[in-house]
Amino acid sequence: MKRDIKQLGDGEFDVLVIGAGINGACVARDAAMRGLRTALVDAGDFGAGTSSNSLRIVHGGLRYLQHLDFRRMRESIRERSMWLRIAPHLVHPLPCLAATSGRGMRSRMAFRAAFAVNDLVGWDRNRGLEASRRLAAGRLLSRDETLKLYPGGDAATVTGGAVWSDGQMFHSERLVLAVLADAVRCGAVVANYVRVDGLEVAAGRIRAVRVRDEVGGEDFEIRAKVTVNASGPAVDRLVGRALGRTDGKCRVVLSKAMNLLTKRIAGRVAVGVPSRYRDPNSVVDHGSRLLFVTPWRGLSMTGTTHFAFEGDPADFRVTEADVAGFVAEINAACPAAKLTLDDVAGVLGGLLPAVTGKEGEAGVRLMQHHRVMDHARLDGVEGLVSLVGVKYTTSRMAAEQVVDLVCRKSAMTARKCETGQRALFEMGDDGYDAFEAAAVDRLKVRMGDEAAAGLTRMYGAEVDGLLSMLDGEGSVGEAELDEVTTRWGVRREMAVRLGDVVFRRSDLGSCGRVGEERLRRVARVMADEMGWDENREREEIDVVRKGFRAWCGSVEKTTVARASVEKVG
Repeated sequence: MKRDIKQLGDGEFDVLVIGAGINGACVARDAAMRGLRTALVDAGDFGAGTSSNSLRIVHGGLRYLQHLDFRRMRESIRERSMWLRIAPHLVHPLPCLAATSGRGMRSRMAFRAAFAVNDLVGWDRNRGLEASRRLAAGRLLSRDETLKLYPGGDAATVTGGAVWSDGQMFHSERLVLAVLADAVRCGAVVANYVRVDGLEVAAGRIRAVRVRDEVGGEDFEIRAKVTVNASGPAVDRLVGRALGRTDGKCRVVLSKAMNLLTKRIAGRVAVGVPSRYRDPNSVVDHGSRLLFVTPWRGLSMTGTTHFAFEGDPADFRVTEADVAGFVAEINAACPAAKLTLDDVAGVLGGLLPAVTGKEGEAGVRLMQHHRVMDHARLDGVEGLVSLVGVKYTTSRMAAEQVVDLVCRKSAMTARKCETGQRALFEMGDDGYDAFEAAAVDRLKVRMGDEAAAGLTRMYGAEVDGLLSMLDGEGSVGEAELDEVTTRWGVRREMAVRLGDVVFRRSDLGSCGRVGEERLRRVARVMADEMGWDENREREEIDVVRKGFRAWCGSVEKTTVARASVEKVG
């Protein structure tokens, strides 16, 4: 992928996508694969907004059973299998555990019935999957087995456990990049740091989109037959401002959501833990809900907590009080955790679409299903469609529905959707397992088994091309890997700022705290690539430091806060 702003202003596109989170990326890939002339822009970096706030779980909708919502359950199972099939380097099986207790919905009998229905609804969940990506059927565990997998469980109430399989993303930001890279291979024109300043409306139709290139400073217009607004938290405000809505009503309610990365508080499986905690400093009672504690690179990631949000999405902040309240809730649900603020290694925050509670309920509930809005029907303006996505799992399916609508509205002839069949990279006739084994075997002599496996999972088929940028055939250490991944990010993946490399192109910001010397070394390489002077290099380092500043306590192995953090008091 190469950033070519000139292409965006040339001619008319069939589809322009605003927003490069996972939903916008999937729309661009789908449209380009069907032969539509496609463009995509984002005001920031690819996958840097709401899509970075994720538990990294691709789930099959087991929880929908409690509402007997078999349709959504079936959709989630199908889409989970699709991600395991088309992105096997970045999505792998994750065992999940819930302790059983009592005689109600959490009893062994209830889980036995749930697994029977789940296996029936998802009878084909492993179709087309290689052995390493197949999901085992749900099963019940004894009390001793359960407490061994989750030592923090309440031994006084646990009667056993239920374990099932879902999917986990190895690196969610690189999954967004992989989807975009495939869109580009199919002909899409994409660019980050292109801010939308307005939509030009003439004769009841979107005529053009006014944008500004934040890198080059140029203002220009992009013309497209249909514009797809997939701008995440800004989706409602962008449309309202462009169409001059004065009713003040928000079609998309927002929730302030947060996940925490902490010291390891559970074992090697994801654990669902019931929570009935009420923050004594808040008037909001969230009721009973399930927290998920997932294993992540030697640490634990726990989520998701959420609160009602009002105001401008640009003003979103996670505060120390927010984090302290969530730590207290985790401790109440998992007393053995004994977390303190010093144990919080990373804060992942963002704004998610929600729905208001029923009359008499406080707070909000997260939206469970994506929404596709046709503004010809809603506002009398042709050529504009909005997508409000809710999760990684069904982002491909949501994109398919959007492109179907675009084609119907514009009478454009397009090929059949095949985004669920085409892998994100060419892995050879023998499949991914053989590809990975061969790649690791080639690379380990230069960098060791662990680094070879991690690099292969991050970059897929591009791993050999990346290493070809190194001089010689000798061993590759940390400094050499940092240099080559930084240069690759700039030359091949549109990294524009130091944070793009640290937080999203490489594993620097997700596998460990970047020490000052290492950060400066990476910045020096990027300055060489980008032609920065010393002042610009220092500015970029300062911005990244601010990202690390949030909650880097006593845990040595830390990740980066994906949201701004504001100290309180």
